[in-house]
Amino acid sequence: MPSYEQRVLAIVRRKVINGDYSTDDRISEVAIAEELGVSRTPARTALAALEAEGLIEKRRGRGYSVRRVSTDSVENTIEIKAVLEGLAARNMAMNGISREVESRLAASIEQTAASLESPGIAMMDEYQEANIVFHHTIMMECGNELIAHTYERIRHLPFAELGTLAFENANYERERTRLTVGFSQHVIILDAIRRRDAARAEAMMREHSHATLNYSDLFAKRG
Repeated sequence: MPSYEQRVLAIVRRKVINGDYSTDDRISEVAIAEELGVSRTPARTALAALEAEGLIEKRRGRGYSVRRVSTDSVENTIEIKAVLEGLAARNMAMNGISREVESRLAASIEQTAASLESPGIAMMDEYQEANIVFHHTIMMECGNELIAHTYERIRHLPFAELGTLAFENANYERERTRLTVGFSQHVIILDAIRRRDAARAEAMMREHSHATLNYSDLFAKRG
């Protein structure tokens, strides 16, 4: 998915999470496109992705509605994903990292750092793209196929997709502060993997993966 489509997806995802839509509201690609000033294609792609994630569901006729998802279900999914991502980072540190994988992770971190210097919309596009590369690379190249296979079993659940973010569309500087924390954690995770410090890699990755929504709420309160 192109980076600008990822940005639209991240913004609409955040609106769903924030409760901007009630379960009775009809969410349409036309309305999303008009609200965000984009064409209908990225709006359509975002809604299809959110349906796949289990956050919305098709209505009779046209459009979508927010799916009722329990808080416990979301928390359980995030916890399981955090455990699996932590195990992947641990295994990568224990097994050692190839030059090709190290280069891919380092490049994603460089792109993330550069994105934090970009204007708001560009920042979102560039950061999201690099973030997905970082998380997918660790999960898929960790050296233990069973971890990745287990992750695939939960991938369809809300908030389970690797590296996905939820952006606010109104306060870019608050988002920049929040994303800087995530960037710093990427640096620490890669350093731990390079040093083959499995315990540190696992602990930081679990913190990073588990706290995504908590960090969002924390910085929103400070905004």
